[in-house]
Amino acid sequence: MEASATIVAVASPPGHALRGIVRLSGPKSLAICGLALDLNAGVVRCALPWSGSCALAVISRGPRSFTGEDCVELLLPGHPALLDDTVRACIERGARAAEPGEFAARSWLHGKRSIDEAEGIALAISATSDAQLRAAQRLQRGEAAQAVHAARDGVATLLALVEAGIDFTDQEDVVAIGGRALADRLEPIVANLRMLHATPVAGAIDRPLPWVVLVGPPNAGKSSLFNALLGHERTVASPHAGTTRDAVPEPMSMGGQEAMLVDAPGIESPRSALDAAMQEQVRQAMERASLIVRCVPPGVDRPAVAPRELIVLTKMDDGSGAPDGAIATSAHQGHGLDALRSEVATRIWSAHTSESAEGAALLPRHRAAIEAAITELHSAATLARPGHAGLADAELVAAHLRSGLDALGSISGSVTPDEVIGLVFAKFCVGK
Repeated sequence: MEASATIVAVASPPGHALRGIVRLSGPKSLAICGLALDLNAGVVRCALPWSGSCALAVISRGPRSFTGEDCVELLLPGHPALLDDTVRACIERGARAAEPGEFAARSWLHGKRSIDEAEGIALAISATSDAQLRAAQRLQRGEAAQAVHAARDGVATLLALVEAGIDFTDQEDVVAIGGRALADRLEPIVANLRMLHATPVAGAIDRPLPWVVLVGPPNAGKSSLFNALLGHERTVASPHAGTTRDAVPEPMSMGGQEAMLVDAPGIESPRSALDAAMQEQVRQAMERASLIVRCVPPGVDRPAVAPRELIVLTKMDDGSGAPDGAIATSAHQGHGLDALRSEVATRIWSAHTSESAEGAALLPRHRAAIEAAITELHSAATLARPGHAGLADAELVAAHLRSGLDALGSISGSVTPDEVIGLVFAKFCVGK
């Protein structure tokens, strides 16, 4: 990855669109696009030198750009062929095709983004759920580093006190720390790191989304309710029974969390092998369900409420209410949909937590670094505790503390030996 070259790539999503973006970054960005080199950051209208056609150019000057370099984003009609031709023309004029992630890599190389923020961008691109997107956003905010910052500072302070007892005992204001006191102060740091280590890795699906399964007799209005809750037509809704032959899952947001809404075939006695297969799908979906929404159309007796079930009266287009324990809905009129979403969210999230929804967003390397720090700090505490007021193996304890500090520093930033010495002398009186 040559960092000095000017790179170019299509920066908008693939496919046809009203507008598309071609992005350049590097010292030749303005010249390649035929722009004056003394232009300030902003938006200008320009004639592309290779075709004479017009485009809007968004100019960002380094070091204030995303990559820290001069950047130009060309806003063009979003035809894939036109965008590809523009990239080829830029390459012919001295640019190089960008490698995957190279814009974010340059941002990191120029100190504009931390490595966590860069990895958060990649995680956001690959996110397949709201929870994963939230984890990516937390990663970009540097929450992993913030979570270990207090531990790193605490270990640095303890290392300073240990090294003070080794190297600076001739200074009257430097008081070395005893073994028991050191171990007691390390214990809460290690405990907090163990809790952080248990945080799910960002983007990992530690728990599947809870299933909310719509069941009921054929032609009970399940598919219409399914589409209404999603807000778009996902399945075919028909007045004829038997239209839905497969269990159709679709993710949706309820109460700020995600669930998998499932439209199941109608429950009926099978008359053929196909009917039996459909009923088996219903059975499997109900077994997997965190909540079963039993749809009851007009004219059908309301069943008794069973565990993990919610009774919903469908096709209540006249807006009439429902008895206690049930919700009246009309997919066509929109009646009762908000109440149903609220009740589903309440029932699900009282017993289910979505994956990676809370806590700091960790990457595998974060977890490995925290595990290494825990091992080193535990070793230091084990060596120190028998010392009581003294610290017999101070050099070895200091070595373990330094290794633990280095492991934490790989996440939140390293602490140099000079900074540790600074912590020692910061405790001196003014004038000493």
